[in-house]
Amino acid sequence: MRRLSSKTKRRRQGVAAVEAALCLPVVLILMLGTLEICSGIFLRESLKIASFEGARAGVRRQSTPDQVRTTVTEVLQARGVQGAQVEIEPNSFNGLDALSPISVTITAPAEGNSAFNLNFLTGRTVNARTTMLREFDE
Repeated sequence: MRRLSSKTKRRRQGVAAVEAALCLPVVLILMLGTLEICSGIFLRESLKIASFEGARAGVRRQSTPDQVRTTVTEVLQARGVQGAQVEIEPNSFNGLDALSPISVTITAPAEGNSAFNLNFLTGRTVNARTTMLREFDE
């Protein structure tokens, strides 16, 4: 086996250092971008789950919009979502017949709900809407 001279070793170490200097920033940007996009996906799924659970609470017998809002808030707090706005349609469940639609719409800013706040999602909002039919007459 042939031994490498010290000059050749130094040259290879220099090449490795240059490769690391060129590749490391790209790898870091890709990694942080992936984490930020995953935070956005987690936020979207959290809103979907909260809107579903809220609508599910609203179609039950003798439910009220306040119960729906409480259910949505509990789910969002458990998942760490901040700044969400909740809209419930209709505003009152009094006199609703069976099979009347109840919709829960949630909107949250992506900016305050990301892992690192790297400004990839700045200014964007995420929405989720679930509509279910009332199960019982009042």
